[in-house]
Amino acid sequence: MDPTVASAAAAAAAAAAAAAPPVTGAARGSKLELEDACCLKSNPSLLGTVQKTHHDINTHEPPDDYLVVSYTAVPGEVLAEFLETGVPPKGYVFIAFSEFSEGYSLIHEDDLQLVDRPIEMGEIVKRHPDDTMSGMVIGASAKCTLEPVAFRPYDPSIGDYGSLEFTEKRAGHSSNKDAPRPLLLHDIPLSELVHHELYSEGDYIMCQQKLGIIRHVERDAILCVENKPVWIVNPNILEIPVRFDNKELIWVPKDQPSQTHDAVEYFLEYDYVLPGQCVATKAKNMRVIDSVRGLTENFDLESFGHVLATPPTEYEVEWLCPNVFGAGMPYIPEDVERLRVSALQGKAVKCDFGQVPAGSAVKSDTWLKLGDRIRFRDPAGAARKYSSYQHVPAAESFGYDLNAFRIISTNTEITVRWQDGSITTENSVAVRRFYGFEDEIGAGELVILKDGVEELPPLGANRMFPFFQSMSGHSKETLRARTVGVVQAVDSRERIASVRWYKGPDVELLHGGHMLKPGSFLGELDDTISQVSLYELNVFTGLSRVPGDLVLLPPSTVHQSALQVAAETGPKAAGPCNFSYISPLKFMQRCYYFELMKKEIIDSQWFKDTTTIDHAPLPSRYSFHQDECIGRLSGTFVGQIVSMDTNGVITVRLAGAECRDVCVPFEKIMMVIDDEEPLPPVPSPAELLQMGVDPWELQEDLDATYEYEGGERLDYGEEDEWLTEDDGDDIDDTSLVEEGHVAPDVAEIRLPEDSDIEMEDDGASDTAENQDAVTQDTDTGPDASSSASSSSPPGFLMLDGLPPSNHHFVSEDVTGNSGPRIKRIRKELQILGTSLPPGIFVRTWESRMDLLRVLIIGPEGTPYEYAPILIDLHFSQDFPQKPPAAFFHSWTNGQGRINPNLYEDGKICLSILGTWPTRNAAEEWSPSKSTVLQILVSIMGLVLVKDPFYNEAGYEAFAAEGDRRVESTHYTEKTFLMTRKFIKHALEHPVAGLEDVLTWNYLPNPADSSDCSRPWLLRRAIDAALRMIEHYNDNAGGNGEESRASAFVSRLSLGAVVMLRKHVTDLEKIDSATAAQGC
Repeated sequence: MDPTVASAAAAAAAAAAAAAPPVTGAARGSKLELEDACCLKSNPSLLGTVQKTHHDINTHEPPDDYLVVSYTAVPGEVLAEFLETGVPPKGYVFIAFSEFSEGYSLIHEDDLQLVDRPIEMGEIVKRHPDDTMSGMVIGASAKCTLEPVAFRPYDPSIGDYGSLEFTEKRAGHSSNKDAPRPLLLHDIPLSELVHHELYSEGDYIMCQQKLGIIRHVERDAILCVENKPVWIVNPNILEIPVRFDNKELIWVPKDQPSQTHDAVEYFLEYDYVLPGQCVATKAKNMRVIDSVRGLTENFDLESFGHVLATPPTEYEVEWLCPNVFGAGMPYIPEDVERLRVSALQGKAVKCDFGQVPAGSAVKSDTWLKLGDRIRFRDPAGAARKYSSYQHVPAAESFGYDLNAFRIISTNTEITVRWQDGSITTENSVAVRRFYGFEDEIGAGELVILKDGVEELPPLGANRMFPFFQSMSGHSKETLRARTVGVVQAVDSRERIASVRWYKGPDVELLHGGHMLKPGSFLGELDDTISQVSLYELNVFTGLSRVPGDLVLLPPSTVHQSALQVAAETGPKAAGPCNFSYISPLKFMQRCYYFELMKKEIIDSQWFKDTTTIDHAPLPSRYSFHQDECIGRLSGTFVGQIVSMDTNGVITVRLAGAECRDVCVPFEKIMMVIDDEEPLPPVPSPAELLQMGVDPWELQEDLDATYEYEGGERLDYGEEDEWLTEDDGDDIDDTSLVEEGHVAPDVAEIRLPEDSDIEMEDDGASDTAENQDAVTQDTDTGPDASSSASSSSPPGFLMLDGLPPSNHHFVSEDVTGNSGPRIKRIRKELQILGTSLPPGIFVRTWESRMDLLRVLIIGPEGTPYEYAPILIDLHFSQDFPQKPPAAFFHSWTNGQGRINPNLYEDGKICLSILGTWPTRNAAEEWSPSKSTVLQILVSIMGLVLVKDPFYNEAGYEAFAAEGDRRVESTHYTEKTFLMTRKFIKHALEHPVAGLEDVLTWNYLPNPADSSDCSRPWLLRRAIDAALRMIEHYNDNAGGNGEESRASAFVSRLSLGAVVMLRKHVTDLEKIDSATAAQGC
């Protein structure tokens, strides 16, 4: 252990421990989070970052590609399970140490000390996971400790510095403990540092009027071997020496070339090397750099050396967006280009937001991390400022710049604006990241009053963007927001927000709120502040801007040549949005997209008020200085939001040489370059039309695998008892729709013992009899709907006529199918006819038995109680090899999901439907054993539950531990409020095929209001809501712990009560109107 580094790490860990809040009995769950910087308590010089935790399911893959070592004692069975699954057990985390040669390790949290928590601007945090109040990080300032990669030790005998030495020694060959060590530099602000390379992977650059991101860098490698500079012929086969005792080495990367030098030393090839690193390669891969003879071979060189430099040779750049306000004709390349160094250096400008303009107090110091190699922005200034800084002359390092440093510890302070409007400065380890799958509303955020949203007809299709009309999940609605405001403060416990509204805003949102229509404006803020329920407010992606966002905007000065636009007819469905929304477009199509946007922008008043027009003549296209002149005339078009205050003022830090902060109107932001995972590339619009397919049916990363609790497997025998080769010989083809998925087996149900359905295969000749049996067992006569007024409708019913036009699958192409498939569908209908539990109603049609419509009445004791849940099912031609397709009718009007598994676009996340991959083949849909009944019971029993928050993928463990109760309570409360509107919607918009079910279950007998035979769920829903409101009134001054508002929520918030009163009013109007009709 290096005592100097260990001392620095221990000091950082002690400071972090002092800043962290004390752990109380209420604190539960993991102490460490992803990306946390920590060190071993037993060896503070070993620092690393958390790569995997028990709760972060997105990281759960077997560690096949990692160098896994052991630094602490871990039980053998725990380690074996982790190597197989990649899931750290509770209390353990998987650490990536800062140097590759130190590997990765599974370590118990008690053996680690938290050093730093690098939290970025725009992230949401809490002081404690159980706090009701969260806050947004609006600034981050970090200081770090640096270790030089090379140094010259001071020799007091001669009064001067000696020859160059490298800090990193060959593994297992360290010099004695008295050998000189470099001086560390402490408390260095990150704002004074830059990455050791000019451009590296992940950097955003501006070049030739385009914004791009560097995806890959090809590099050479120059080594110092036997005090000679050596060029490496093939840098891709350089090896990193690692040395571990046999007891320490757990796993060598599976697909990584390696060799063993002796019993304990390994050489592993690595993707890239860094200045100062000790590496190995064969002598035949080296060429000595001789100033006279050039590159020469020397096969007697030893195989070890240190990296002097890694000069780049080629960059791979993905181009994202053009500067449509740039002067001259832009160069339109392919989406991804491979460029030589000469094509970028001197021409491209890196978006470096680490530099801070003079007089600005806002920093965002989170772009560097433990182990990174860095340099000082101003080396000469650093030498004057820090006495520990020792400059390494180029003459001592063969002309290469070795004034690079390794970050060995960090300490981050963050500025947080809390929901109540207060602003504090915190050490980052004193807060926890808030990973909610629904964002909390906070101070400074733009919100829209739900009652002030008007839905407009969608814009027609633009010939260049036909795919927007067919993309799965891309809504077509256009929304007009008449009431828009800025949140001043939030009472998170009572779910009440103080909002300052704009005067007469004119805001239209395209694509269901994902995109702001060009020409929209907010106007001026009124001085009036009103208190509203959080449940009355909506936040749309098209209006979402937060500190830390990378944004595109028109330059403050625009050359007149950029104002020329081509004439374009048709709808202009292009506007400000998140880049991820349009990322499937090719770069050329994005250029056209921005041209459409520009045409609308230049006619807006804010553009005319905030933009200077440059009338200077453009240089000749043959001019030697054309690129330089055009770049100067085009201005900066990329920036980072560094501030959004409660007065609606947005401050953007411009990228490039002219680093300065400017205030811009909200409307000036043309695009948010978000870092969400881009969608895969797609064919061009012309190719889409030629193919005649929809490549936009992208599967969501749906999140949960369930197992039904209770009951036994419905097993009607082996596969051949369901289907035989002879089943279809005498059966006519029946129309079925093509659709299908693969799914796990979830619900296990036993048929009633008195079931008269014959499950054995009697051959095809009994088909007509089977159909008659279904009809006789379930049909209530030719006028079933009218008889429903005097008796309860049956759970299953086959209807005459055609299915309703709003059935989600009714328009699918109809194709012929085999007899076995038809018979299996009829047997499914027989099961439904006799085995449906109370609260589930299923309808099909004689003309289309491949279609089902299902109504599930929300179970009591859950936030779904009394709410009608409507689902359409379809048996595809692949059935029963694949499960039926399912569609959920969401009536939330874009206000969110009522369950993590029920998406607003109709998708149902349930393992038995094949919407979640499983490693266990036994959980997949079984053509011989799984049934539609299992699907429906799974939805009722596993989705419509008391605490739906924990249905989110990976959250099951939180439920078992009682963690994240605050979020669960808020989610349950919101779900309850939204499902009250389901009752209203179903009664005001009759559900075709299920009208009698809704009438019987929700409304009183019009002929006799005293008739108690009906459930009258409408009245029960009203009474339950009134009791919950009364409970709030009785417990407004306390916690309401002596009694509960309901079985699923202990106490409603004031914001929920405000909304519930409105819902009760609406439901009582329906109830009164029904009573009046019966009089």
